[in-house]
Amino acid sequence: MKKSRYFAELGANYSAEIDDLVSDSEGKSVLKQRLDVKRREIQSILPMISFSPEMVAVAFYGAFGFKSPEVMQRLALSEPGKADFLSWGKLEKHLMLADWAEHLVDLTLTEEGGEEFLVTTAALEYLRTHDVADAPPPAQESDNDGRNDDDEDGDLREQGADWMTEQGFDPLES
Repeated sequence: MKKSRYFAELGANYSAEIDDLVSDSEGKSVLKQRLDVKRREIQSILPMISFSPEMVAVAFYGAFGFKSPEVMQRLALSEPGKADFLSWGKLEKHLMLADWAEHLVDLTLTEEGGEEFLVTTAALEYLRTHDVADAPPPAQESDNDGRNDDDEDGDLREQGADWMTEQGFDPLES
């Protein structure tokens, strides 16, 4: 999906922030617990929206549903301060808000820059859930006719070596 430079850069930071929250040092999934902490501490982290919005935006992970993909796609092409960047009042009618997030939105709207932050956060969440260019490829069923992965890896190595030889490189030695 095409996006403005603003959302491309911020989206990468947002994804990295979510990745940091997913698991602990032992590899255990702790996303839910860490999101709960962010949500409980929202008032103390709201001042960060002006210099590190992705660190606060994660509190809204899963907060939005989207009634109009077209509106969200146009928003993803815009940037704050431009005429096509929607106000919160215009955007919120195109969103469904999880009940648990209503309090977070109310608190955010009291913060300077809160409306712009909420619009940005809704767009980041839309991109997280709808941007197929950034999504990992879907898991595919194996159709290797009963061969194991080691056999398949060997076949690929052999095919690659053959191709390299055809291109004029010396054959690989086993």
